[in-house]
Amino acid sequence: MEENYIERVFEETEDGLDTISSVQDEARVRVSSMHPALPILDLHGVTRTGVHDSLFAALQAKLLGRVDELDQKGLAKLLEKCFRHISSKELRGVCLQIMQKLPEVDEKYLLHISDNQELYQACPIEVKRQIWQTNQGFFGEAVSPLLDLYIAEKESILFSTHETGEKKTPTSFLSIPPKIRRQSQVMQDLVHMVRSSQDLYNTLLQFLRTLFLRTQVSHYCTLRADILMSLHELDSTGRLCECDPCHKFAWCLDACIRAGFVDEKKSRELYSFLEGIEPGRETLGDVAMLLRDPYALNAICSSILKCLTELYENYKLPRESSELECLLRLLQLGTSAHAIMDSESYHETALDVELLIKFLPELLSIMSENTLRAIAHKFKEEYRPFTSSPHFVTALSNPCAMHITCFYALGLLAKKELKSFSLVLPLVAKGYTQSESAQLPDIFLHLLVVGLLEYPVSIRETTMQAILREFWLVCAQSSETALLHLCHLLWGLHSKINPGILEEILDEMKPGDGQSEVAHQQYRTLMEHIEDS
Repeated sequence: MEENYIERVFEETEDGLDTISSVQDEARVRVSSMHPALPILDLHGVTRTGVHDSLFAALQAKLLGRVDELDQKGLAKLLEKCFRHISSKELRGVCLQIMQKLPEVDEKYLLHISDNQELYQACPIEVKRQIWQTNQGFFGEAVSPLLDLYIAEKESILFSTHETGEKKTPTSFLSIPPKIRRQSQVMQDLVHMVRSSQDLYNTLLQFLRTLFLRTQVSHYCTLRADILMSLHELDSTGRLCECDPCHKFAWCLDACIRAGFVDEKKSRELYSFLEGIEPGRETLGDVAMLLRDPYALNAICSSILKCLTELYENYKLPRESSELECLLRLLQLGTSAHAIMDSESYHETALDVELLIKFLPELLSIMSENTLRAIAHKFKEEYRPFTSSPHFVTALSNPCAMHITCFYALGLLAKKELKSFSLVLPLVAKGYTQSESAQLPDIFLHLLVVGLLEYPVSIRETTMQAILREFWLVCAQSSETALLHLCHLLWGLHSKINPGILEEILDEMKPGDGQSEVAHQQYRTLMEHIEDS
């Protein structure tokens, strides 16, 4: 029956009752054995519409069962016959199921669906995937909300607080293992969208590169690694992952992240891969993105500090260790990921010699003094505070130097060497504020908040005041991110601080007119929380 048939017939007729009878006769189910049962169904209050709907559902189920039995050739023929009915909601399900089972749907059908938003939204993911392969715009529209949600979830971990017993402590960003991260709903949805499509995988990677270049948000680097490793775990043939030139590098790096450090064998494997990259190849940019992942930087910095400790214990200099040089190369590549991709030169810059011959030896000297201070503390003896050279603070404009120092400070906090920690932290603040190019590691402030809230009772009031005044307030004046993290720190720490000192700190950290509404709102929320406590 043609579209708008009933409407046209009634417009052309003069006898409505006769037309109704004619339409009913023409449209009725032509099964003679069924008609005697209709009066009985009428007595039970079953409408003719209900009868027809039930009959149609049964026929549709039978047809769909036949669809499951057809081969690809049979499916293609059936689709050709029924596709003209796809606009009918009653028959649409049959057409969509046929297309869902076809690995390659004819482009003319895909174009027709692309032009109709209702049909596009009704399509199963298998059909949409084929549309996305020829229409990046549709894929971008589908994937963008998931990418935004992924970033929002990461940011919420960095800034959120939630109750644990009687105190409020943030969840550590690094405490979430790779397996749990990759089981998140957002990750599962992204992997399901790409599945085994090499074209969609490459398109998604290009989206991530573009977003990282535009925002410098390192979570896109984490996602780049997690997508690859999630598909690696699902792809039994390995064909999809092998098309990514960084696959083996990412696999090796993922093992290091799981272990929490880069051992000598793995560092050689990673170094060997880097040596095999031809200068100017885009592969270097992808490798740099993988190394910019905060989880990867944490493993690399932990390994560098472990290597420095071994050098210190064996009375050796940094330049004598080839393993340390390899780790520094990985760190430098990761911290310069954005610059490499932005310049499109895809060339690795040489390692700064000053890092090996000046900065790291001085850091070893600081480590030595801190070790002696810890020993003196055990015997309840005083130990003089160290004085760093101006060169050490200036060197912190180098991202590698800043990362190593920040993670060293976190290590002191974890070992509860609080006096040494309170002396190193102001150096970080000076290095950060005295150079326009200096940047704190992406998750350093978050990890600092987590660490400080774990030991509030252990930290002396004078030490805590020094940390707040000589680091947090100094950084908060230059960085809104530092201000937001300071708000979260005081959220859980305010009751441990002298009220007079707390009032001074709150007054000094108050956001100015040039700062965003987010900062002002966070500050107001903190003030309300303190007043209600």
